[in-house]
Amino acid sequence: MTKVTCDSLDHVSTKVQIVDDHFLFAEALGSVIREIPAYDLVGIAVTGSQAISMAQEKQPDVILLDFHLPGYSADVLAPRLRSMARDAKIIILTSDQTQASMVKGVQAGAAGYLTKDRALDDVIRALDDVAAGGVVLTKQQLEVARQGEVERGEALTQREIEILRLLQRGRDTIAIADALTISANTVRTHLQNLFTKLGAHSKLEAVAFAKERGVLE
Repeated sequence: MTKVTCDSLDHVSTKVQIVDDHFLFAEALGSVIREIPAYDLVGIAVTGSQAISMAQEKQPDVILLDFHLPGYSADVLAPRLRSMARDAKIIILTSDQTQASMVKGVQAGAAGYLTKDRALDDVIRALDDVAAGGVVLTKQQLEVARQGEVERGEALTQREIEILRLLQRGRDTIAIADALTISANTVRTHLQNLFTKLGAHSKLEAVAFAKERGVLE
């Protein structure tokens, strides 16, 4: 991994946001980042809602994100953070070593997935690489995530995909019901199922998440 210097970033500090409900860990990591001239630590968030507000206000370039937060997991939170700060790259930094969580994180668009048992130097090197536009995922992580992507796509029914396509065209619930010759209540039931499967909270998020996962073009 190549060390990023101030010169390589044209003297513009890379803005970093930390999101972790273990504040002592986050503050310890933040104190290290504050000492590196190439970086500007814009804030530490300990909840998902705080992280979203901070991302919108501070527009970080890189977000170090714990996988598990009260009421949120990184695979759900990451797309919402990027919707607030569109240029942000996300590194998941977590104690969760399970393959399932890693797959979810990578599929959610994380540029890196590191566990907290890694040395601090490894975390900073990963931050350097991602700040420079790279991805710090191993070949094994990428391959496992690709295999999981097929399973995730199959979780959506054909009817749900049809509804997503109509949502993408800007159709409302009544228009979708008319187009598919089903009741509006049935459409709403399908929408709730879609929201659950995609981790979305609105029709716009459902379409955005479906695009990210390759369900929609």
